[in-house]
Amino acid sequence: MSSVHDGHRQRMKQQFAEHGGEGMNDIQFLEMLLYYAIPRSNTNELAHALLKRYGTIRGVLDAEPSDMQQLDGIGENAARFLKTVREALRRYMTSPLQEKGFICSYGDAGRYFLPILQYETEEKVYLMCLNGRGGIISCSQVASGTLSVVNVSIRKLVDEAVRRRCVSAVLAHNHPAGFAIPSVEDRTFTQELKRALQLMDIRLMDHIIVADGDYVSFAQSGYL
Repeated sequence: MSSVHDGHRQRMKQQFAEHGGEGMNDIQFLEMLLYYAIPRSNTNELAHALLKRYGTIRGVLDAEPSDMQQLDGIGENAARFLKTVREALRRYMTSPLQEKGFICSYGDAGRYFLPILQYETEEKVYLMCLNGRGGIISCSQVASGTLSVVNVSIRKLVDEAVRRRCVSAVLAHNHPAGFAIPSVEDRTFTQELKRALQLMDIRLMDHIIVADGDYVSFAQSGYL
């Protein structure tokens, strides 16, 4: 049996096929996105409810599935689908930079970590290990939390850098609910790490802090 919404859905899909998202507002785009998770219900009302609750499409995609499911009509399948879309977006934004494979300046480091960290809702700490030509040997998350309380030690970071046989390293973390301004704890931790790496003949090339769609480079700002 055909749904009363089929004709509307087909027109929306056709509009997107011909013009992309141009001309669609956030309600319409989210409504259409939900088609692929909710095959028969009126997703326009759900799109309104989601944007009313979370404010923006970014807010919707950042929301926890368990919280989304508090809304009538949003089941586990739709909530997980929206979370999958967010992960697809993150991978799309980061993959071109990762394929480049070289970090030659603070600008390269900042542009590398910005898409990785700007949408995170909790603080994450990454360590990137580089060879003598600036090629990326590895880049991995080493902790979650804040640098002042997170379970990550100078020894752990140095051990990882030594294990990777790197020549230089870049530390990065985000401030999910603040500004990309280094705190006293950030600066103290960075200097301690710099000295510890120097003992192993490894240079701390930079420390990147990401917040609010922007980043600060310790190297550019004179903190290193």
